[in-house]
Amino acid sequence: MNRYISHSVSFENVGAAREIELENKLISPEYQLYHEEHTRMFKHLPLKSILASNYLCKAESYLAHLISPEKFQDILSIARNFPGNVTSFLGFEIHLGDAKQRADWAFAISGAGGDREVLVNLFRNGNLPKQFLQQPEWRHISDFSTAWADQNSVLQKQVKCFWLEFDMPDTLPEVLIPSVFFGPEKLPEGIASNETSRYTWLVSTALPLLRGRCLSKAMERRVLNCIQKIPETASLFQIGTMLSRSTNDVRLYINRIHLKKIIPYLNALGWSDETGEFQSLISDLENKADRFVLSFDVTDEGIGPRIGLECSFASNRFHEETRWNKLLNYLVEKGTCLPEKRDALLQYPGIESSEDFSGSVMKPLASASQHLQDILSGTLIRYISHMKIVYLPSRSLEAKAYPAVRLFEHSDLPLYE
Repeated sequence: MNRYISHSVSFENVGAAREIELENKLISPEYQLYHEEHTRMFKHLPLKSILASNYLCKAESYLAHLISPEKFQDILSIARNFPGNVTSFLGFEIHLGDAKQRADWAFAISGAGGDREVLVNLFRNGNLPKQFLQQPEWRHISDFSTAWADQNSVLQKQVKCFWLEFDMPDTLPEVLIPSVFFGPEKLPEGIASNETSRYTWLVSTALPLLRGRCLSKAMERRVLNCIQKIPETASLFQIGTMLSRSTNDVRLYINRIHLKKIIPYLNALGWSDETGEFQSLISDLENKADRFVLSFDVTDEGIGPRIGLECSFASNRFHEETRWNKLLNYLVEKGTCLPEKRDALLQYPGIESSEDFSGSVMKPLASASQHLQDILSGTLIRYISHMKIVYLPSRSLEAKAYPAVRLFEHSDLPLYE
């Protein structure tokens, strides 16, 4: 009996933490009718009895050789500010070649169901510490979330998911500023994925809201030019702005791009691989994964030199995926991954049924609605979302891994022969 999740859902981390495909199932009329009470409840809370940190705690022991206890506690201290019903997708960023057991982390908010309303209420009802909204970056995030939940806003129709990603410093400041990423909805059948008229909202509304100011006309043109030149079969996957860093750069993620089209695409944007090292890397990766996401920064001068290439598997087998060995062994051979981190990652994937955590994670929700029993008997999945290799000319390659935690309902976990 082979147990795995078959529908096209993946915690695909963004930016410093990466990518995600949310369930189409969640927007079906049948789901919305069946879970009407569930959605209504989620809109009018957040729930203070369950936090995002509860989900992360269930993965702590499996990350013991990847994240130090001190750093994990720092992560939990931030995660305790966010209710568990704002997200069911969380993940870590592990630097594979670094002996230090440090990590960054991120969580996603879905555009399906009532999660974004929870995010709005989190800001509106004063559930975040007051010092958060004293920072302009958090106010911009609040403005974006309000527009995203507004039925009359272009964002409500165009944005599929939203990520907050936290770079964890050695010493935590009083208020930690996240970077933010969002994913556009897929275009209708027959519409080219690089038709720029379909993305003007991105540069005219979404990014100005998050940055608190309009983009320059030159930056608008550069972003839209990058979209226009996306190769056929590939698509714009995520857009990011690094609020946590002093930069005007916009990061773009191009999904499902064929390896042979990466160099020509980057060349068309003005980037060049003068040494041929990036082409060698691409050739090496050809048989070590089957899904690739390209990322790069659009800057005031053009395309930044830093190129990210995320590697994963299109079949989305989550904790059942067994093909990571070849890629991890390659990274060890290249000197970009420590053997002990490879071994720890391969031991990370797994599953915990509701019986394992209902008392500490999901049980507090039971009193909130009499119709939630089936929903609350969820399952936590631990899995590797993807690996990311960062190329910067004249620098050594850098490799990162993105172990994830995701909460599924049991109905999303069919059994297959």
